[in-house]
Amino acid sequence: MKSTGTERAGFEKLIASSGRGWAEKRVFQELTTTLKSAEKELKSLPAGTVPEERLRALESQLSRLAHLLEHIEEVQRTRLEIHLITQIALSLANALDLQEVLSLIVDSLKQVVDYDAAGIFVVSKDGEEVEGEILRGYETSDRGRIRQKLGQGLMGWAMENMAPVVVADVSRDPRYIMARSSTRSELVVPMFTQGRVVGCLNLESDNLGAYSERDADHLMTFASHAAVAIERARLHREILEKQRMDEELALARRMQRDLLPRSAPKFDRFDIAGVNLPSEMVGGDYYDYIQLTEKDLGIVVGDVAGKGVPAAFIMTSLRAALRIEAFSHYAISTILSRVNDYLCGSTKPEIFVTAFYGVLDTRSGILTYANAGHNPPLLLRADHSRETLSEGGMLLGAFPNALYHEHRVTLAANDILVLYTDGASEAENRAGEQFGVERIEEIVRSAATKGPRQIIRQLLRLIRGHCGEIGLQDDITLVVIQCR
Repeated sequence: MKSTGTERAGFEKLIASSGRGWAEKRVFQELTTTLKSAEKELKSLPAGTVPEERLRALESQLSRLAHLLEHIEEVQRTRLEIHLITQIALSLANALDLQEVLSLIVDSLKQVVDYDAAGIFVVSKDGEEVEGEILRGYETSDRGRIRQKLGQGLMGWAMENMAPVVVADVSRDPRYIMARSSTRSELVVPMFTQGRVVGCLNLESDNLGAYSERDADHLMTFASHAAVAIERARLHREILEKQRMDEELALARRMQRDLLPRSAPKFDRFDIAGVNLPSEMVGGDYYDYIQLTEKDLGIVVGDVAGKGVPAAFIMTSLRAALRIEAFSHYAISTILSRVNDYLCGSTKPEIFVTAFYGVLDTRSGILTYANAGHNPPLLLRADHSRETLSEGGMLLGAFPNALYHEHRVTLAANDILVLYTDGASEAENRAGEQFGVERIEEIVRSAATKGPRQIIRQLLRLIRGHCGEIGLQDDITLVVIQCR
């Protein structure tokens, strides 16, 4: 067989470049020796003639060496991958910054599987989209700018099937959704942890057929670490969010506690005690004493629909509005009407408040009151009769321009007035049985000689005992007024 000048130049090029990139000295030396021997032999032969047998032998040697070099390249690639994965694992152990860890993963990946564009996409909180968390090589690299509906495109397919997808030519795949005009091939692997998909790792190349199944295997390793990073970051964010919420709730509870009476006022003819016990850290129940004059005491108990922080905010607004109106107007009907209109104009339609407001003349014992849809207070007479103070009008905040009517009763010696919220009367046990108004009356009468403080303690102890393991389901507020 004749050898051309081009073939000779090719051999010389191989000799000149053979030292670049070979990690194994033994294979490199063998390759160098083979090529130099071939060059020497070619130079000793007449121009244009090379024995066929010698060419086949040389081809066999080079083929064997090529296989060895492919193996060495794979070993080197595996070693590099192990090194990079180790670095990523160390980063995961020492860092909670999701952006930092995911950036390390994407940038390290390029040394193992080349790409022109790459992205780590994470399932959004509402579970309807995947969002670009870390992006490289896209027209926009702003975090979160690239979004895609969950279940759509190659990323959607990979996540739904929890399997890699390798596409040699994206123009021939109907699942492909274009994010880059220059992309020709794509590789997507899902990221999942504990059987739950959290996102995907996406690589794009400007060359056709750039990725293989072997690349997909390599990418799966990186994707598993990315999934761990995302899960750890999510848990960390949840912990921080819980801590922040706990701190805010504790602050809200302190603020709410500061708005409640620090102690009950003292009068010659009356003993008074009250308590507010939220079922959560903060609640929507409310009670207050408003010293209007030396002898006139405003008494209010309210219950905002709902529980927790939103109800507590409404309670705070109610307290402020009621105190302003109580000092500005004398008639209870006017006070409640104005508070009602204020709540109607400042809260959502589904928000409402039940409240009982009365003014006790501590010298005469006359209580002037109006009940705005609240649980009727119990007036337990010394002669064992019972009156319920239910008259007044509609609950507050539900209907604008509502009218309220005042009523009067007189508290005599040894009479006891019990104001409460439905958290006390409707407290349920595991069987669904409510504590009930009758039981409240029974307990108050049995502890009447011990005074309001002990009456409240006895009520709370027995309500908790009634609820048992399920605990309190609603806020409880109690105010007990006893006439001497």
